[in-house]
Amino acid sequence: MAGIVAIYSHAASEAKSNNVIYYLVDSMRMLQHRGKAYWKMMVGNGSAGAEGSLPDSKTILNIAQKEKLRGSNGIGYLSKRQPPFPSMNNVWVAFDGFFVDTEKLHLHPYIGPAKDSDSLFKIYHIFTQLLIERQNAERASEFLDRHLRGNLIIKVGDEIYAYRDGTGFKPLVTATNRDKTLNIIASENSLKTALIDMEFTDVSPGQLLKMSKKGGLEVLASTSNSRMMMDPFEFIRESNVVATVNGKSIYQIRKNIGREQANFMSTELPDIDSAYAEPDYTRPMTLGFGLEYQKHSRTFEFAEGIIKDRYDDADHMIDFSEQVSKNKLLTTGRSLKFVMQNLAQGKNIATVQGTIQTGSTTRETIYYLRKAGAKRIDVIVSYVPTVDGRQVGLYTQNRDLVANKYVGEVPDINKLNQNIAREIGSDSVYYNSPAILAKGIGVPENNLWFPEWVRFLDYK
Repeated sequence: MAGIVAIYSHAASEAKSNNVIYYLVDSMRMLQHRGKAYWKMMVGNGSAGAEGSLPDSKTILNIAQKEKLRGSNGIGYLSKRQPPFPSMNNVWVAFDGFFVDTEKLHLHPYIGPAKDSDSLFKIYHIFTQLLIERQNAERASEFLDRHLRGNLIIKVGDEIYAYRDGTGFKPLVTATNRDKTLNIIASENSLKTALIDMEFTDVSPGQLLKMSKKGGLEVLASTSNSRMMMDPFEFIRESNVVATVNGKSIYQIRKNIGREQANFMSTELPDIDSAYAEPDYTRPMTLGFGLEYQKHSRTFEFAEGIIKDRYDDADHMIDFSEQVSKNKLLTTGRSLKFVMQNLAQGKNIATVQGTIQTGSTTRETIYYLRKAGAKRIDVIVSYVPTVDGRQVGLYTQNRDLVANKYVGEVPDINKLNQNIAREIGSDSVYYNSPAILAKGIGVPENNLWFPEWVRFLDYK
């Protein structure tokens, strides 16, 4: 959905304090996989942002000098689409998630002049009224927990506040350096691969944090919510593969997701010749799938992928790269992908997809596999049916998700698989079910957030 980060320097000298921009840029660059369509940074009393991926460091430093991005603290925001609320141009906020139950916010007793504003500004105004004006951190936390699914960072002057909702829907971590002069709050702990001198800790669900010159990093309040409702897409793609969530390696989780699907699929598809990742981010799932499937089939061939799109990520709008690929095919006759024909011809090929959203990427994959002479093409989807854009990042909203038309029309995943296979032109489709996905992640199914229809959709 988005990448968010907050930096606070407690260094004594002004020169060291102004290093905030360097830490912020480096941290945002390490979180850029979470959003490449828009970026914004707010440091001291200045801000700067633009569409597209984060520019190179020299350009950023020139922007920082021009916009006077100087100070002891700052926050950064990376999104998969343009800012969803106009008020993001006026208030310094970064959030990873979405808001719920906002229809009656205009009736809140503390709404004041924000009555006719967008949902984000209403939430920002009421929260700051409760926390700063009324000095009631518990009530402020309870208010956010009612309307936020995910994480929110707010910068008010020289103070920064961060909240992780009580369900733990999205991961959030803090980091502190050895001499306690620098604090960071970020979307995930993959930053530790570069910030090796900092100690990372998970923020507990329901915690409201504050970073300030006087108090450093402190916990202001903790709301009580015993039920975890994590975003399962964090484990499929959103989190960096080197990150850990709740103490578990994302890479190992993705491998295990593949293993669990192979265990299930070995009886459904007993004669797959080879399985390949497409796109690249499904490589861990495909590796786990292949390792497990080999136990059930002596003829299964474990090999490097036959579909090559490794450099597709060069496009800064990676989330829309399937459209770029189609445009390139139409204008030049060439695709961003190519198939190794000798490994596909006459074979039963399983292509492991992370999701099927509009189906355009999968259709392109199937087209090139057919052209290379594949005998049969089975599509194995690591994720559950996509019927709600919030599952796979806010950038999918208002797009034609292929599973939407079957909501309430099919009784089980078997029937849905048949319909989607017919639409995209594959021999079969096998979506992951909530139960199998939860087993792969290693958590109870009830601890993962799914739309209601998907939650009760399973195999016969």
